[in-house]
Amino acid sequence: MPILLLVAVILAIYAVAYLFYGRNILQEKVVRASPERETPAIAKFDGVDYVPAHRFVLFGHHFASIAGAGPIVGPAIAMAYGWLLPLVWVLFGNVFMGAVHDYLSLMASVRYGGISIVSVGENLMGRKARYLFLIYVLFTLILVYAAFASIAASLFARDPRVATLSILFMPLALLLGIMMYRMGLGMGPSTVITVVLVIAAFVYSYNHGIVIGTFDPSLPPGEGGWVAYHRWVIILGLYALLAASLPVWYLLQPRDYLNAYILWTGLGLAAIAAILLGTQSLKGPAYTSFQPNIIAGQPTPFWPAIPLIIACGSLSGFHSLVASGTTSKQLASELDALFVGYGAMLLEGALSGLAVIIPISFAWNAPELIQKGVIENNMLDLAAVPRYAVGYGYTLAKTFEMFGVGFDTGYSFFTLFASLMLSMYVLTTLDTGTRLARFAWQELFDWLANVDKNLYSIVTNKWVSSLAVVIIGSALAYPVLEIGAGYKAAYNVVWPAFAGANQMLAAIALLTSALWVYGVLNVRGGTGLLILLPSLFLWVTVTAGLTWWLMVILPVLPAIQQFGAGSMILFTLLLSLLLFALFIINFNKLSKQAGASQQAQA
Repeated sequence: MPILLLVAVILAIYAVAYLFYGRNILQEKVVRASPERETPAIAKFDGVDYVPAHRFVLFGHHFASIAGAGPIVGPAIAMAYGWLLPLVWVLFGNVFMGAVHDYLSLMASVRYGGISIVSVGENLMGRKARYLFLIYVLFTLILVYAAFASIAASLFARDPRVATLSILFMPLALLLGIMMYRMGLGMGPSTVITVVLVIAAFVYSYNHGIVIGTFDPSLPPGEGGWVAYHRWVIILGLYALLAASLPVWYLLQPRDYLNAYILWTGLGLAAIAAILLGTQSLKGPAYTSFQPNIIAGQPTPFWPAIPLIIACGSLSGFHSLVASGTTSKQLASELDALFVGYGAMLLEGALSGLAVIIPISFAWNAPELIQKGVIENNMLDLAAVPRYAVGYGYTLAKTFEMFGVGFDTGYSFFTLFASLMLSMYVLTTLDTGTRLARFAWQELFDWLANVDKNLYSIVTNKWVSSLAVVIIGSALAYPVLEIGAGYKAAYNVVWPAFAGANQMLAAIALLTSALWVYGVLNVRGGTGLLILLPSLFLWVTVTAGLTWWLMVILPVLPAIQQFGAGSMILFTLLLSLLLFALFIINFNKLSKQAGASQQAQA
């Protein structure tokens, strides 16, 4: 299929979804958003968590927070099915589940005063649901931390230049926040100054890498092959602890806003490549197999296992935590929610398609990559992260060849840029996820306030709660695992566990939103079914996928992951069954109340 035709189909689907489903149905008919309602960011302003933000700044923060490595790593892994099935799942998930889930989670939180989707669940399903939901969220966020800390440490250890820019990026984000919120310089001038400095940092990092130890993935940890990886896991833990505890305007919001420019640049370049290479066809097969050997080397059926592979690129429960945990506290107007919540999810799906699936398919068996020894036969010879970086780098290098740039020069530059882009969003997920886990931890122990106020203040202290998450997550990310004949970082086995728990969280959050729409907003009929049916389909799919993971994948994992990730997945699956039962009970209760009300009116 010609590249440009495929891109046109993708963009047309997203445009129709945003204008008709998002604006005309969700915004106007379901939640009936109004600029006259005061948002929690204004009503509860505290200068720390509740801070109204410009819609473009908030979009950058929200998008960078939800994106992370998910829309990149997951689709890159799923290319083992060919490009068609992953793309269909991304598009279907975006339009009917992911964007709906994100928008409704955001608006439900706003209408309930900025509380988390967990507390929204309590209002709709009772206090039991709240604590079950909180435990589930906490486990999911620990798996998020473990997977993304391992990915970031691997990136930094393999290419120290990526670490250089990532570290230089932090003080620049701090500078941006100070200029905008303390010096009163304004968003425009502050952005221009900081972006220029980011470009300078990129130029510097291109030739300078931060090396903190040896790294040779072919050697076992005991022989010094993974020193740099282990040290980066520790350093990243310290970073996440600090970033998650600072005021949101100080680092989190401006850093995510800057991150968005990097991603938009990456997407823009991918779009330019699609146009200029548009008449050429994808080299990769549209379909390879329904169950290739993907997770832990085992045959992995597309259904129901696909939610364990493609997480954030299609839909993600983590998004509901971001939307209701930080974004709802910064929304200046209800009308900004569609752009921020619904629009950001569609853009994330575009990232998966334009910057991951299409480039990998275009570079599938490129002679240049075979001659350079990058691949032997095709892109499946590479692991997920290098598969994405090589595909993106190759596609942009071929594009800029048209302007006289040598292939080797372009390939080297854009492969590094792809890795840098990925690292920026991995770090964003780390600190945002830790902050959200802190909120969940604090809510989980709120009952202590009536038992022992001193103990409550210690347990729920922001440093103590953040530290607990960092320690447990780092313990899961730290090990180097012997898989087959080689050694791999922990994310290779943590990723499916994280993705599965994450997708189940999405199913529970979407069911909660459906209950809110049905019972509180009183939206019934076909419009209500547009939300209810996808949520039920998702819950069934993820439940089947996690059951398959426990039966097929868990027995072949190393012992530490069997105990760590395995116990968490088993527990979260049981929790999801209990939460689903509460959903059914309360849905039936609301249906009976609605029927009684109609009879009384008659």
